[in-house]
Amino acid sequence: MIFYMLDTDICSYIIRERPLQVLDHFKQVEIEQLCISVVTYAELIYGVEHSSSKKVNRSIIDDFVRHLNIISWDEKAAEHYGNIRAYLRAKGEIIGSMDMMIAAHARSRGMTLVTNNDRHFQRVPNLNVENWAK
Repeated sequence: MIFYMLDTDICSYIIRERPLQVLDHFKQVEIEQLCISVVTYAELIYGVEHSSSKKVNRSIIDDFVRHLNIISWDEKAAEHYGNIRAYLRAKGEIIGSMDMMIAAHARSRGMTLVTNNDRHFQRVPNLNVENWAK
């Protein structure tokens, strides 16, 4: 069963193997309990395409995601996105669209979002958030 959805920043920390506490936490969790959103995957691919070492960086990303579940976006996630965006806009606390999509995806699946941007994501109601970098 999958419990944790990794945010893009946490994926980057794991790939770079720093900070060490993130890597240590990652190694303590069974790989079957981890996933990334297809939105996070898109952000990782954007990073590759934006880099000067596309071939090397693509290989690194491919190796990283090889054993992770990449969860597809679905109607339930879209419904949560609409709810989250309307809620945050009404409060004047809007966050980036990609972040709202990732938050909606994790919340719609009942997963804990692992991120170093916990203050940012804690604005989203009923979203479980953990920060492995602290």
